Amino acid sequence: MHGLLRWFPALVLAPVALVAFLPKETGPVVVPGVFRWRNNAWLENGEERAITSNGVQRVYMKILDIDWNSAHGAHPVSTVTVPYQWRGYGHGDGYWSDSVELVPCIYITNNTFLRIDDAEVKDLAGNLLRKLRMHCPAKVRGVMLDCDWSAKTRSKFFRLTRIMKDSLNVPVTATIRLHQYAQPNKTGVPPADRGMLMPYNVGHITIPGGINSIFDRGTAGPYFMGREPYPLPLDIGLPAFSWGVQFRKSAFMGILQENQVNEATRAGLLSPGPPGALQVVKEDNDAMPSLHMGDEIRVESITPAVIDEVIALARTAVNCDTLSVVYFEAGASTFQRMTVDEVRNGWKGFGSLRTGGYFDAQRAAALEAHRADSAAKAAWVNADTTATAVPTDTTDR
Repeated sequence: MHGLLRWFPALVLAPVALVAFLPKETGPVVVPGVFRWRNNAWLENGEERAITSNGVQRVYMKILDIDWNSAHGAHPVSTVTVPYQWRGYGHGDGYWSDSVELVPCIYITNNTFLRIDDAEVKDLAGNLLRKLRMHCPAKVRGVMLDCDWSAKTRSKFFRLTRIMKDSLNVPVTATIRLHQYAQPNKTGVPPADRGMLMPYNVGHITIPGGINSIFDRGTAGPYFMGREPYPLPLDIGLPAFSWGVQFRKSAFMGILQENQVNEATRAGLLSPGPPGALQVVKEDNDAMPSLHMGDEIRVESITPAVIDEVIALARTAVNCDTLSVVYFEAGASTFQRMTVDEVRNGWKGFGSLRTGGYFDAQRAAALEAHRADSAAKAAWVNADTTATAVPTDTTDR
């Protein structure tokens, strides 16, 4: 008995010591990303600075907007050349080719799929593949297809997605809106390699009132309640932009970009109106003919606190051990005003940041040097509409 007691401390401590050497649960590995959703080919200084200083490892860049009209059928309404950071001036490798991963993105309106037939779906896929092969650099990390498909257009969008996936040797991602995430049995699951969950832009933007249509937790919350894991591995988009929503006699007129709001304010066309809104008090039909006396501009802003609310919901959707977490978007002053720590904390809200090679050594000094400057940035402003928002397709579904 005494011999057994003599070994008792070792018997107790041995499992404890063993546990200390077991791998610790660190959560998913996060690839830090950002969207670039603009129609100009050159990255502005603020965009490049935001990408490099924050340690962005992957950029999802819109290169095509596809819509339909009776004259041209399905056709590009905007085309963006991949910047020289990835292509180089001589169309070789750029200086970001091996350090910042590129995912070309194609936005296709739901109206396009309402209008085209099955044969035209195949033609559209062929045209998109040709465009990608002609104009994208050799080193891309994937391709993203962005469409808010509906019950009427699902089969055509899914067919195009399948053709693209079968024809490319990189992963194909399809965007997933919250209603598609919450009801996969009803909306279907696109035949892509991955999904990009967009847990924002779910509010009723066309309805007057004080609710932020970019993100409102009360509106978004029910989409995440009691859900089974989504059938596709999911990446996550985070909102980091703001805009102004224009109303005339309570009727929705459209979205104002930040430069329009700033220009109108400098010209004395806007004054504070109801809480959270600006009012048109003067007209300038030459400079801004869309603004009429009495129009109201509802200011919708995203702050780090709101981003934290998005993260609290969206991380319950994580269903894989490696994912991209992607801010929308690089050119938005909302994103550019965030400090390095605020940006990185958003990524870390989903897991551990990817490390290794370039992502450790070359970025460490730049990130540390930028922290002091980031901490001194200006306070948040009421409106940030520099981002070209993902269009809301209101075509009959």
